[in-house]
Amino acid sequence: MKEEVINKLKKLASLIEYHNNLYYNEDNPEISDAEYDNLRIENIKLEKEFPDLVLSNSPTKKVGAELTSAFKKVKHLVPMLSLGNTFTKNDVQDYLDKTRRFLQIDNNTDLEFIAEPKIDGLSATLIYKNGQLIIGATRGDGKQGENITENIKTIKEIPHYLSGKFPDELEIRGEIYISNSEFEKLNFSRVKDSLPVFANPRNAAAGSVRQLDSSITASRKLSFFAYNWGHISEPIGNTLVEIRKFISELGFKLNHPVELCSNLEQMIEFYNKLYQNRSSLDFDIDGIVYKLNNINFYDRLGSTDHSPRFAVSHKFPAELGVTTLNKVKFQVGRTGAVTPVAELKPVTIGGVRIQRASLHNKDEIQRLGLVIGDTVSVKRAGDVIPQIVSYNPKLRPKKYKNIIFPQQCPSCNNYLEFEKEDTIIRCLNHTNCKEQIIGQLIHFVSRNAFNIDGLGEKQIIELYNNNLIREPADIFSLASPTERKKHELIIKLPGWGKLSLSNLIVSINNSKEQTIEKVLYSLGIRHLGLGTAKLISKNFNTSKDLINRILNINEDNKKYLINDLKVINGIGEKAIQSFISYFENSKLLFTNLLDHINISEFKLRQDTSHFFFGKRLVFTGKFENLSRTEIKNKSEQFGALISSQISSKTDFLVVGLKPGSKVTKAKELDVDIISEKDFLSYFNSLL
Repeated sequence: MKEEVINKLKKLASLIEYHNNLYYNEDNPEISDAEYDNLRIENIKLEKEFPDLVLSNSPTKKVGAELTSAFKKVKHLVPMLSLGNTFTKNDVQDYLDKTRRFLQIDNNTDLEFIAEPKIDGLSATLIYKNGQLIIGATRGDGKQGENITENIKTIKEIPHYLSGKFPDELEIRGEIYISNSEFEKLNFSRVKDSLPVFANPRNAAAGSVRQLDSSITASRKLSFFAYNWGHISEPIGNTLVEIRKFISELGFKLNHPVELCSNLEQMIEFYNKLYQNRSSLDFDIDGIVYKLNNINFYDRLGSTDHSPRFAVSHKFPAELGVTTLNKVKFQVGRTGAVTPVAELKPVTIGGVRIQRASLHNKDEIQRLGLVIGDTVSVKRAGDVIPQIVSYNPKLRPKKYKNIIFPQQCPSCNNYLEFEKEDTIIRCLNHTNCKEQIIGQLIHFVSRNAFNIDGLGEKQIIELYNNNLIREPADIFSLASPTERKKHELIIKLPGWGKLSLSNLIVSINNSKEQTIEKVLYSLGIRHLGLGTAKLISKNFNTSKDLINRILNINEDNKKYLINDLKVINGIGEKAIQSFISYFENSKLLFTNLLDHINISEFKLRQDTSHFFFGKRLVFTGKFENLSRTEIKNKSEQFGALISSQISSKTDFLVVGLKPGSKVTKAKELDVDIISEKDFLSYFNSLL
C-alpha cells in the first residue's frame, strides 16, 4: 500500500509539473482547468491521508512554474502566491470554519468578505517609486517573475505616474487580460494574415505580454485590472474596501463587479449571479474570489507554501454547449500516441468559437457510445481544450457512420499497437514517422527545451517539408556559414527573408550552450519531463560521466546504468525503461547532436568542501528535529545526492525513530549508519 501511494504521488507530481510548464511558460495548456484542479485535489487528499509520504518535490510546495523565458528575472519582495480553490458551497463553508478557528472567532460573529470576479488572465505586479512606474513583472514561480516593464507600459490602463497621494514605495498587483471583443478582432486579423489563432483570451494576453518586441504588445490592446498590493512603505488602509478606493484614486481600473458579504448565503448568491451572467461581461472569468475585508487579519492568518489564508477562490464548473459531431480525425503525437479529434459544427461557448474537441482515446469513444452525426454536449473544460461529455440518443440521425479507429498510422502507415496499460494506440515507428519526427522537432526547440526563437511549429513544418531538417542536429547545421544553398532556399520560403534568417542563425548559435538536463528533456523521451531529467543529471558526478554511460549502452553494461537509475528517488520504472530504450535505438541521433552543442557542467553548490557534498544519502524512520522533507531539501542544497533505496553506492543511511528494513540492508552492504543527532552535528552549518 505504501509503495502504491508513493508511486501515485510521484506520478501526480510529474503530471502537475508538466502541465504547469505548459500553462505558465508555454501559454499552451493541454488540459482544462477542471482537469488540472482534479489532479491537485487528488494529490492533496493523498498527502493529507499519508502525511509521512509527502514528496520533497510536492506540487503543494510550488507556485506557478520554473521560469524559462528570455526576459530578465525580478525577485518579488512579497511572494506572489496562488489562491486555494473551492468548488462547492460545502467547500466554502469549510474554508469559513477553518478561518474562524484560526482567528478564534465564534460562529455568532460576522466575518466580512469582498466577493469579486476571478479574471482569467496573466497575474502581474507593478512597482512604483515616488509615484513613477519602475518595474512591471509577471508572477513567475511566485518568488521571482519576468521583467516585462516595456510591454507593461504599452497597456493604456496602467498609469506611468500615479495621481493623488501615495507611499514612496508601492506595489500594485492585478491581472493583464484581453477583452472578448478585442480577442475576436485579434483572431479575425490573424486568420486574414494566415497566422494561427489564439485558443482563448488568456493565451492571447499571456503570449502578447511576453513579446520581445513591445510594439507587438501595444498592437494587441491589452487591459489591466488592479485588485491587490504587495510591498508598501506605509499602510494604505485598514479594510479592503478602503484600499480598493485608494487604488482607484491613484488612477487604476479595478476588477468588477464586487460585493461586500457578511455570511455564506450572500457569498453564494453573488457567485450564482455572476455565473449566470458571465457571458454579459466583456472579459473571461473562471470563478469568484472571496477576500477578508479586515486587513488586520492578513498577517495573523499568514499563508501556506502555495496559498494565502485570507482569500480563496470559488471555481465555476466547466461550461457546456450543444452541437453536431461532423467527423473524427486522428492525430499522431511526438511519442506516437494516436489521438482522435472530433470536428464539430462550430458552436460558441463562453465567448469562444469551438470547432474541435478532444476524444482522448479509443476507450473514451466507446464509453461515450458516439457515432458521426450525433448531437453532442461539449464542455469547454477550463476555457481551454473542449471535450465531448455526452450525446443525445433521441437526436441520433437514422443514417450515421460509426467511428472506426485506424489499424495503420495516419502518418506513416505503420501498423499500430494497443498499449492496454495506458489505453493508448501508438505508432512505434518513432524514427521514420513524419508526424512524430515533426512533433519531436517542435518539442526540441520549445521554450523549456532549447528555446530557439524564430522556430515555432509553422517554421519547423515548413523546413521539414522542404527537406531542410530531419533531426535536431540538422537545426544547428542551418547556422553554418557553409550551408549557402540551404540559406538561399529558406529565404525564398513564404514569410522568410534575409533578416529573419539572420535572426534565426543568431538564435540557434545562442542556444548551443545547455545543461545536460535540458538536453535530455529536449529529446522528448517518453515519461521524461524536465524534473525527471534534473533528477537523473544530479545523480551523476559530471555531465561527461552521464554522457559516457549513455554512449556506451550495450547488452553487457546497460544493467549497471539501470541499477543506478533505480536508486534515484522520484524516478519510476516506466521512465527508466523509456530512457534506456531511447538511447539504445537513437544513439546516433544523440551523438550527432553532441557534435553541435556545448554542455555546461551542472553545479549544485559552489561550496564543495561541505562534508555531505556529493555523498549519496538515504533516510529512514521518523525524525524529531526536522521533517524528512526539510532534511532532504537542505541536504540537496549542499550538494548531497538523495536516494530512496540502499545500494552499494550509498554513503550514509540516516536513521530516525522506528527505522525500517533499510537498516538491515545497509548492514549487509556495509553502508555507514548514522543517527539523526550525529547527522545534524555534521550538518550544523546549514541549520
